[in-house]
Amino acid sequence: MQILIVDDDTDILLLLSRMLHKWGYEVLSASDGSEAWSILRNGSVNFVISDWMMPVMDGIELCRRVRRERFNRYIYFVLLTAKDEKYDLVLGMEAGADDFVVKPFNKDELNVRIRAGERVLRLERDLAQQNERLTEAYSLIRRDLETAARMQLSLLPGASMKISDFLFEWLFVPCSFVAGDIFNFFPLDEDHIGFYMLDVAGHGVSAAMLSVSLSRILTPSAQAADFLKQYVPAPPHYVITPPARVLSELNRRFVKESDAMQHFTMIYGVIDTTAHRLVLSQAGHPSPIFLRRGEKASVVGDGGYPVGMMPDIRYEEEVIELKSGDRLCIYSDGVTDCFSSDQRQFSQEKLVAYLERRRHLPLRQILPDLKATLDQWTGGRDFQDDVTLLAIQRE
Repeated sequence: MQILIVDDDTDILLLLSRMLHKWGYEVLSASDGSEAWSILRNGSVNFVISDWMMPVMDGIELCRRVRRERFNRYIYFVLLTAKDEKYDLVLGMEAGADDFVVKPFNKDELNVRIRAGERVLRLERDLAQQNERLTEAYSLIRRDLETAARMQLSLLPGASMKISDFLFEWLFVPCSFVAGDIFNFFPLDEDHIGFYMLDVAGHGVSAAMLSVSLSRILTPSAQAADFLKQYVPAPPHYVITPPARVLSELNRRFVKESDAMQHFTMIYGVIDTTAHRLVLSQAGHPSPIFLRRGEKASVVGDGGYPVGMMPDIRYEEEVIELKSGDRLCIYSDGVTDCFSSDQRQFSQEKLVAYLERRRHLPLRQILPDLKATLDQWTGGRDFQDDVTLLAIQRE
């Protein structure tokens, strides 16, 4: 290991140099703090033994500069001093000195203090290596999470979509890389549109994995036939599964396959585009907000039980006749649970009032404005939960 000794007394430099060479160290020397500073900035020395009183730049100022500089290594600093007053020791420690040796020094004491400094530097190196490995691991995890987030976003429908004469707009802001919220809407056949929103209990990767699995179960396909459509012998050989039955079947499977800690809230609904009738069922999810032109906004449903929490739950259905211009807004509790800096909740009442005041505006304008409103409400802090809202309008 290299040790830099700094002293304006050539006899002290020579004595220290001989001792350190004898103990197996490589020695660099400087006659004052300014010369030592140049060596430290241009080399890789990480151990300094410096006299306190020197011309040009003393040991205290050298130590202060070392601590102010952003070196890529820790420099262990020992002050040699004839000062042994408490005030002087405090001054040296405030400057950043790691240790002190009082002149005239005892060589055995100096040897012990150097070895103590070596242990500190060895711990610093080990810590730096561990931090580097942690940084690499974090970077890998971050890349994986970013990939997972892109995959999750790819499962969402396109924005500003229109199916038949129904317009769909949505807002989706995960509170971390991946979300426990997920939603979708899709044609079930020529005359029916299915839609859902769910919110898995908890946050992070486990909640996101379950939400992605559920989105695959609820995607219209052969695998989802027993959920969204039921086979019948007569043409067209299926009937649309009622929303309450979809929730009941999900609950039956998840109560059986998982524990009560892995549950989720959900709304599932079906729109009959010919009859302009919407039927939905609610499983512990916040109640949707219905806006009919010329009428006061209303809240639909009374909650129900989350899926996967209790067996043999009976789910109810709500039926809404949709007229031109009517809107239904489904949201997760991340919207209404946004808190201001003084701990005021955004609340369902504020969301209803917000949507009522803007009912004359197009949906594509309202939802980005809602995101800006929530940002302002929270004071620009990160959301503590996923913020999701799906708006459906009959044109």
